[in-house]
Amino acid sequence: MKYFIITGTSKGIGEALAGRLLAPGHCVLCVSRSVNPVLASRQGNLRYFPFDLSRSGELDGLMDEIFEFIDPADAESVYLINNAAVVGPLASIEQCSAQEITYHMQVNLLAPMILTSLFIERTAGMSVDKRILNLSSASSKYLVPGMSCYSTAKAGLDTFTQAVGLEQKGKEGGVQIVSVWPGMIDTSLQEEARTTDPGRFASANLFAGIKDKGMLTTPEYTADQLIRLLLGDSFGQGTIVEQLLP
Repeated sequence: MKYFIITGTSKGIGEALAGRLLAPGHCVLCVSRSVNPVLASRQGNLRYFPFDLSRSGELDGLMDEIFEFIDPADAESVYLINNAAVVGPLASIEQCSAQEITYHMQVNLLAPMILTSLFIERTAGMSVDKRILNLSSASSKYLVPGMSCYSTAKAGLDTFTQAVGLEQKGKEGGVQIVSVWPGMIDTSLQEEARTTDPGRFASANLFAGIKDKGMLTTPEYTADQLIRLLLGDSFGQGTIVEQLLP
């Protein structure tokens, strides 16, 4: 059995990933704040764990629940896909409240870090293929006004991936970890970016233009590329994949 733990499955890329991975011989373990009714109604080996990833202190308990559904004797491979993210607050940093900044970093950076730690710890005794795919963003490198929180979180996630890759490299039974920039995708994050009041988020028109010019791919197309990367022989160790292959 291949086990896939995926965060942020209520919509967008996470929903598309879970839907495409739901197949014979696969167990898909979904984490999101709300249950996706379409996924929940699908036939197959899928389990849902409604959870707000900002509750950092409760992630240990969440992973306990998830790993109750993973049978080491039956496992061929175990994968963690850190997909969940928020894009707001979209504003100059002095306009962002402490609460907004804290929530953003808890979801976009702290949760993936903690889940990675718990995943490595809980799979340490499993002699199977173990991989972590962190969904980052080109925003970690290409900066625009009003996205300081998002860019900082994604840059941190890339650096974290590289550091953990160094730790795991050469370890017997080590976990492979990769960070990927999935490209520009027509998701709710993009919609929020292009519809935010330009008076607060000066780059809103930039994102609106990207949509108008047809530059966005679909979550389904991107999910196919991500799955090809995750399950492929070229999956790296501590690397940042800046462009997905078609």
